[in-house]
Amino acid sequence: MQRSFFLFFFSGIPGFRDGAHFYAPLFQYLYDEVSAGRLPLWNPYENLGQPLAANPTTAFFYPVTLFTLGIAVLFQIDPLAMYAGYAAGHFLLAMFLCYRLARCWGCSREASALAALCYAFSGNVLFQWNNVPFLVGAAWLPEAIRQADRMIERGKIRYAVGFGVVLALMILGGDPQAAYNAILCAAIQGIVACRKGKETRKLRQGRNRFSFLCLFSTVRVQLLLFLLSGAIVFFLAAIQILPAWELGMCSDRTLATHRQTVYSFSVPLWRFAEFFWSGAGGWQFPENARWFSALPHDNEIWVPSFYMGFFPALLAVFSFSRRQNDIDNIRFNNHLLILFIVFLIFALGSLGNWFIVYPILTYLPGYGMFRYPAKLLVVATLMIALSAAFGFDRLQRETLFRQRIETALRFYSIPILFVLMIVLFRIDLDIFPAIPNCPLFGTFNAETARTGLLFTAISVAVLSLMICLTIHWKSSPYFLLFFVAIDLATANAWMFAAVPKRDRNTATFFDNEIAGKKIPIRLYRFPVWYPAEFETSSSKQRLTEAIHWDKESFFPKYTLPQRIGVADVRGTLTPKDYNAVAGKLRSEWKYGESGVFERHLARLGVQYVVAPSQIQLDAERIDWANNKSIWKIRNPMKRSYVLFEPNRLAIDVSLQEPETVVVPEQYWSGWRAFLENGNEIPVKRVEEVFRGVELPAGNHRLTMIYDPPLLKLGAILSLAGTIATLLILIFFREDVDGEKTRLRLLRKVRQELRQSLHNDD
Repeated sequence: MQRSFFLFFFSGIPGFRDGAHFYAPLFQYLYDEVSAGRLPLWNPYENLGQPLAANPTTAFFYPVTLFTLGIAVLFQIDPLAMYAGYAAGHFLLAMFLCYRLARCWGCSREASALAALCYAFSGNVLFQWNNVPFLVGAAWLPEAIRQADRMIERGKIRYAVGFGVVLALMILGGDPQAAYNAILCAAIQGIVACRKGKETRKLRQGRNRFSFLCLFSTVRVQLLLFLLSGAIVFFLAAIQILPAWELGMCSDRTLATHRQTVYSFSVPLWRFAEFFWSGAGGWQFPENARWFSALPHDNEIWVPSFYMGFFPALLAVFSFSRRQNDIDNIRFNNHLLILFIVFLIFALGSLGNWFIVYPILTYLPGYGMFRYPAKLLVVATLMIALSAAFGFDRLQRETLFRQRIETALRFYSIPILFVLMIVLFRIDLDIFPAIPNCPLFGTFNAETARTGLLFTAISVAVLSLMICLTIHWKSSPYFLLFFVAIDLATANAWMFAAVPKRDRNTATFFDNEIAGKKIPIRLYRFPVWYPAEFETSSSKQRLTEAIHWDKESFFPKYTLPQRIGVADVRGTLTPKDYNAVAGKLRSEWKYGESGVFERHLARLGVQYVVAPSQIQLDAERIDWANNKSIWKIRNPMKRSYVLFEPNRLAIDVSLQEPETVVVPEQYWSGWRAFLENGNEIPVKRVEEVFRGVELPAGNHRLTMIYDPPLLKLGAILSLAGTIATLLILIFFREDVDGEKTRLRLLRKVRQELRQSLHNDD
């Protein structure tokens, strides 16, 4: 049974997309490796083996991951339950850090709570339950902006160190793009700070006794602090940066074809309507009720809705109305300017290749390797949440602002009711057949779409009326927070798709084959396919049905905890040499001659092919149920394994004459080979992707060990960086009493300055 509600954090596992088939099985595999006393450095079960810890999305070196795995192993807790708690913890962290940032920028407790609520449970953050590394980046983003703001404003070394530590946590948590985006935000903060600093100095011109109170650091000091933060980031995250850099330089991200996928993750302009209305584009799952699918280039791959509450979005828009620009409002206006510029850049950047901003960003060093323009919306959402917090405080203090919001709500409710009447009396179901079927969620369900549209229209109208009455009668701000919470709970709960853990436990075809085998089964799975009935039918339990189908048909990474190898796994940072081999396989699958595809699979050591029953192969066919069949490949490449572990393997070889011994595993730097006498022999690349060694005639026991040098170097640098960071924080910590004295003096001088300005007027 599918569950979709916020409180099911610990009772279910993500039931959709990467959260279901990628990160949950990966976390279970990490748990198994740590339980066995091994570091998960190499993954031999995908693409003939590839680096695992070097992939940033694995996030093994992230302190929270290590802590979570340690607790799970120590107390023998279900790893999937710990994984759910891991994700839930980062939702709470996102709320807390957003609240803290709003408080740091002078917002009240109620306004800060509003910002935290609509940020953490906005569509752009909530849906990252299905992409946990990106949820980690979203959780730490408010703290990165806060540390950068304090570093720029106060010019303190400790805040530069804090900024670097937060960026390092983002990188170690699996989201280097979020760290990059935080640096761009900090650069914008620095530019705005310099501009506003000049205005402040002009305002105080002629009063030399107050010149030392300049609120912003000089450009030179800012650059030095940014350099210090960069050094902290590199040294703390070197254990992840160096191996990931090697993998990235040798991956498919360096190919020109990588840029083509940017369109798949770009956002069309009309989707910004979802910031104000949750039902603007319809609903993607569990039933197909999305009418935006009829539009060209519609993209719901990254997130199916941007909604973060119509009232916070309305407050954010009106918060940019002008205020008096006196000495008390300089800092306030400075923050609003930052919010506006950052939102504009990142919102337009999310359009990807449909607008000029993202192509310009790709000229930044290394930014072109990212393929997620839609991910920039997380930054834009945070800016809207903070703007809403500023607007919330103005709502409580300014009568004119309150009247503007009340008027806007009245005129907002009327159009919603008008749309409701159109839906009731004008929209005809005959327009919906133009919407294509979804391969997973089936035919467009017009009745579900109509019902959902009516529900959202009525709920928005009712909430608009309640909020309008609350504002008019100046009721407690906690009522407004309650209305926003109700709005988000009813509008975005459908995106929190969780499936109970018991629904993920299904038997596999190879259960008997796996038991007691030293070498894993290696299969080739038909890339992406679902039963024909999925596309031609609709079901409210489709997410659970899809999980069962994917597990039974050996969709990666469901095979990872079972130690079943898959020869063609498409995911993040695939080595480009093997990507070329996999591309040939896909081409031969479609257009190759009979037998060529099977011979190449045998060369890769593939023993079985899993594909739809209508496919015909030159191999032994094993009939199976539910439109699935398995073909057994004749004479695949094999070796006599004595030991087969992820980071270590041993084989016995008997040779009549000297020759190159090929191991059907992928070549990668860091693999070392030893003979039984302990002598090390060089490992070389053979036949494009394989590992091979030159051996003399005779009987040999060949042992190969994965020992990545960049990982060891990174570990040393990270240890040194951790020690240096702690020493810097201890040496440059502020004296509490001195800080209080400085703040009292600052308040006293500000009072004198305001009095002096008043006398001049």
